[in-house]
Amino acid sequence: MSQIWLNGTLTDKLDARVSPFDHGFLYGDGVWEHLRLFNGTPFGAAHHLKILSAAADAIGIDIPLSHDELLAAIIATAKANNRTAGYVRVIVSRGPGTVGPDPRKIEPQVIITAEEYRPFPDELYGHGLHATVSPLALDPENPAHRVRTLNQLHVVQAKRHALQTGCLEALFQNRDGHIVGVTEGFLFAVKGGALVVAGGQPEDATGFAVAAVAGESGAIVAEYTLTLADLLASEEVFIAGTACGVIGIVRIDGRDIGTGTGTEGPVTRRLRALSQQHTRGTPG
Repeated sequence: MSQIWLNGTLTDKLDARVSPFDHGFLYGDGVWEHLRLFNGTPFGAAHHLKILSAAADAIGIDIPLSHDELLAAIIATAKANNRTAGYVRVIVSRGPGTVGPDPRKIEPQVIITAEEYRPFPDELYGHGLHATVSPLALDPENPAHRVRTLNQLHVVQAKRHALQTGCLEALFQNRDGHIVGVTEGFLFAVKGGALVVAGGQPEDATGFAVAAVAGESGAIVAEYTLTLADLLASEEVFIAGTACGVIGIVRIDGRDIGTGTGTEGPVTRRLRALSQQHTRGTPG
């Protein structure tokens, strides 16, 4: 059975207990970050934990562990679950308090899990995803839309909308109609042979790593404000995420990307191969 790291103690996940008065449960008052294990090493751990700290700072939570202590806890959790490869999630909640929203005199709680999670079936890699645009516009002033808080209702509703329309992925747009991300990773487009990062997305360590690999391989990487029309006119569109890796999007709201081949393009396939080589051969 899976072991969970809960405030310094490894315990069976069926025995793990979180107070019903924990503000993470009551108010979505907390943050999280995820990592991938390759060859027993959390890939890009320094960057991931930096993002976690920035998210906690954004909502005023003091993480009770240093980055070194968090890394040691992540490795201990992976070993307890006999995992040399897989998906790790680090959760920091405000902690148990009263039923009211007062955040004073509350001790933050840290939970780490190490279980496999892959959001898309393996057979879709190479074929690509059908996606839709979420009807919920994101607000850059809302912390839950900028960092990974425990209040991810917009992600759940976007995924629900996608599934209802026969898709597995949803794109987010802001109030100005600019595409600012997806539910499972970091969004890229290929335009004129250059790799374009959709502007306005929350920071993502895996997305940054893929952009870096692309740059090292000679690709031109730029950040632009993109609309749905821009994506549909692109040669390729793909996402890069900690959970999903690199996978193409070939159709959005029933309309084909670019020339409409219906399968992933060569840049997406090449970057997936380069990313896999990089992550499995380079420590975090």
